[in-house]
Amino acid sequence: MNEGNRRARRIAEAIRMPLSVRTAIPIGTRRRRLVSTEREILDVVRPLADLQHVTGILVASVDGLLIATNIPDAQARGIEPETVAAMSAAQLGLGRQISAGCANGEFQESVTRAADGYVATFAAGAHAVLTVLAEATLNVGRLHHEARPVAAQVGALIDRAHAGARASRERR
Repeated sequence: MNEGNRRARRIAEAIRMPLSVRTAIPIGTRRRRLVSTEREILDVVRPLADLQHVTGILVASVDGLLIATNIPDAQARGIEPETVAAMSAAQLGLGRQISAGCANGEFQESVTRAADGYVATFAAGAHAVLTVLAEATLNVGRLHHEARPVAAQVGALIDRAHAGARASRERR
């Protein structure tokens, strides 16, 4: 097992608890909090999940922790959302580094094409990543058209939650 897989496993093991508990646990330096608005996020991503050939969606923190997921039959399909969340955050970090290193501006999105489908990652504000899983027959252009505003909305929700958490800490 390589280091990336070990890290993903550790993250997955650390968050195998109900979302209501997970969202209250501080992450990273214990200064930031996960978003407690899973329902709002799932409402925002629902139109994207309803696109033809989209097989799942998840939102993760930039630290690789699962925030919200809509991947039907994930376990039956052999998909571990916590592991995908950790890998999505790694993809976001890599994309940001490549974009910065090439002086191409801020990272926006990345699409990985595999034999049986696509995995697309979209930056969602400063604190999250939106990941879309899809079949190989997906219209990638339509995915980009539909996912960009959804990623912006998800990012706004999460960034607002982080700002609220920061303000409440400052009042203490």
